[in-house]
Amino acid sequence: MAQFIISAFADEASDLLCGQIAALKRNGLRLIEPRSIEGNVIKKTDEELYAIRAALDEAGIGLSSLGSPCGKFDIKEDFESHLKDFRRALTACRILGADRMRMFSFFVAPEELDTYRDEVIRRLKIMLEEAKAAGVTLCHENEHRIYGEAPERVRDILTALPELRGIFDAANYVRQGYDPVAGYEATVGSLEYIHVKDAIRENRAHVPVGMGDGQYEEILRRTDALTDRTVILTVEPHLFDFAIYKAVDAQKMDTALQFENSDQSFDCAVASLKKLLEKIGFKEGEDKIWRK
Repeated sequence: MAQFIISAFADEASDLLCGQIAALKRNGLRLIEPRSIEGNVIKKTDEELYAIRAALDEAGIGLSSLGSPCGKFDIKEDFESHLKDFRRALTACRILGADRMRMFSFFVAPEELDTYRDEVIRRLKIMLEEAKAAGVTLCHENEHRIYGEAPERVRDILTALPELRGIFDAANYVRQGYDPVAGYEATVGSLEYIHVKDAIRENRAHVPVGMGDGQYEEILRRTDALTDRTVILTVEPHLFDFAIYKAVDAQKMDTALQFENSDQSFDCAVASLKKLLEKIGFKEGEDKIWRK
């Protein structure tokens, strides 16, 4: 039986650190996956990173993972220049106190996936070795246009590289026409944590979890049945286009989805996940961990 704890990309509530901390506290969350705080986190100076760490520590907020962009890099471009950013991201992990890092498997043209497969694996091996030396676990997210976009390619990477962990993101599968359950099955043997971001297949619109085709209820039920560890659920709302909700099935929506700003959309995304966890029998404890 699993336990769940909620984290979030709080930059979707505010670009300012104070706004991100306020959004997390307002929603009763004590974990963050930092990605952008007035700019890309891995581009910050050491001094800026130490200041971010101090502010998060004072607020009682820990890191679930570093939301780095590493691996969002064309496979045909020079790898050494990418490694500079990757090493900087490892430094950010050290300063901020993150022992996990989100990353990707390089942009590869669809017709060249087989051609560049071995080069993708070679580069990821190098990154894994350096991350291991730094005490950081690399976590691969399925993403559009990278090598690991489709379930079968995700399975290939995670099988070839046992030390690489997997992040499951249903919306990324749905929006590219893949079955999210197949994506989960490709990832589950190496699953580190889950991104909570839902989408509608027909118009590719992002929606709060449970309102799209991501099948998160089934995914969470399966996770509960398969493990007894604590699994992090990182909310990634992607509810940027507030007008899109007028086009969604009215039976799935309510007036709370008439967002006026990013704070409202962020709060709705978190509330929707909590509602889904309650639906499948979980309750939140005082330590912010959801248990049956």
